[in-house]
Amino acid sequence: MTDPTPKPKSARRGWLLALKVLVTLSLLGWLVRQMVLRDGVDALLERASHLSPVWVVAAVALHFGSASAGVLRWRTLLTARGISQPWSVLFRSFFVGRFLGAFTPSTTGLDGYRLWDIGRRTNDYTTSGAVILVEKLVGLVGMATVCLALLPFGLLERLGMIGVLVAVGMASVALVGLFVLSSPARASAIARLMPGPLRGRATKLAEALAGGISMKTLAIALGLGIVSHACLSATFAASGLAVGIALPPLALLAVGNAIVISVLLPVSIGGVGVREGVAVALLVSAGDGTVTTTDAMLLALVGYLTGQAPALVGGAWLALSRDGARPETPALASPAASSPVASSTGIASSTLASNSAIASA
Repeated sequence: MTDPTPKPKSARRGWLLALKVLVTLSLLGWLVRQMVLRDGVDALLERASHLSPVWVVAAVALHFGSASAGVLRWRTLLTARGISQPWSVLFRSFFVGRFLGAFTPSTTGLDGYRLWDIGRRTNDYTTSGAVILVEKLVGLVGMATVCLALLPFGLLERLGMIGVLVAVGMASVALVGLFVLSSPARASAIARLMPGPLRGRATKLAEALAGGISMKTLAIALGLGIVSHACLSATFAASGLAVGIALPPLALLAVGNAIVISVLLPVSIGGVGVREGVAVALLVSAGDGTVTTTDAMLLALVGYLTGQAPALVGGAWLALSRDGARPETPALASPAASSPVASSTGIASSTLASNSAIASA
């Protein structure tokens, strides 16, 4: 007799997917309608035909720069926890994760694949998951650092104080998390404060996650996180310059930073609709009237399409590589499902990314 418990979970996932599809189509429909009413379809085709190829190439290069900084940060944290893997393995894993992430909410695909891939290579899913969790916390701090640096260049006016406070609040929580995880004693002390039924599991989780990463290593990882997030934000600045939007590059960078933060909220498929909506809100609704709806949507579209270059490389890598240890279907977390630590890390990673920003940064 089969266990009926998975059915409600499957139904819930189906409803969530249907809701995200509805949000995606609704946002896109509304934005396209606004564009047609204000500018017309001909304006989109005309603007698209005059894109600057130099800035389009620059956007692609920035996406690869962001991914490379992300790989280096990941390797730094893995090495600190005693895991050493060749550069080729880490780049392959990261780019394949980017490919899978194109079909999953937020950074779930990227993080889940990397956790599984390194875990099955080292037979240590717990440490692999712990590194991913620390990486997400570092990413939050890096995101907030870039956000604060861009405040004088128009981010405060366009994003609003509430948005800035949310980003800073997330970074503060991340800093506390990093401070706790850097010490097994602190982590165990926090775990002992949990309610009785959760205390045992929380203590085991704390023991598995905490320690092994020095403050120096965290500082290096934070620097790389800032570089990664800055490059990702700059892709939208380059996209705006490719479109020919008449705003200072730093102002476009501030808008790009807000877009990167917003698309990590798992409310649509791959951030489609959200990305374009935020671009329109920040450049048209909160702007000075110099940017049209068509230009804002085209900026978001160029930023999105150029970002698929690393994902396509990962897809080709997945299809062409002969990895004997890889199963026919790369289930993102099935090998780690038996480990409560790895499972909890995956959930925490997705939740952190959903409520903040870092993306593949």
